[in-house]
Amino acid sequence: MNDINKKSTSNQMRILMKRMREGKYDANESKETPKKNLDMRDMLKITRKLNEDINNNEARNKAQNKETVYDQSIEQQKMINFFRDLNVNLRFVDLEVYDSLVFFGGIVDGIIKFAYSVTPDNETSNLEFDYSPEFSPDDPQNDEIIKRLEAYYEVFSKYWQNNLLQKDK
Repeated sequence: MNDINKKSTSNQMRILMKRMREGKYDANESKETPKKNLDMRDMLKITRKLNEDINNNEARNKAQNKETVYDQSIEQQKMINFFRDLNVNLRFVDLEVYDSLVFFGGIVDGIIKFAYSVTPDNETSNLEFDYSPEFSPDDPQNDEIIKRLEAYYEVFSKYWQNNLLQKDK
């Protein structure tokens, strides 16, 4: 076996194939005989089948984002229009649209984080807030921002439930 390790990979393969054909095995090698001599076509068929199975499994495991090129900018513009008369700074996270979920969120003035999660069922859809330490619940502008985020959530969830999520059922 030592002489085989000194050779290149192609020469090693030739030596191993010759041993398999002649039935000469070392104690370290497998005692099983191959069930079938595979030619190149058979190996290619096996490889293609394995690759197809892997690709199909990946496609099943990975949800497809159905967002169009316009959805993100349309939602951002609608929300900016909702806050037009307030002097706020809005930063958005990417809109994600899946078969049974739409997700959108952002940060208002760097102190109020919001996340909209819309599903076909109203009970599992929700609006979440996260406040930074600088958030003051006594500030009337913060109250107004929260009310508008809640009002926009109603518009957002109805739009996505009626236009996308209900059609996919």
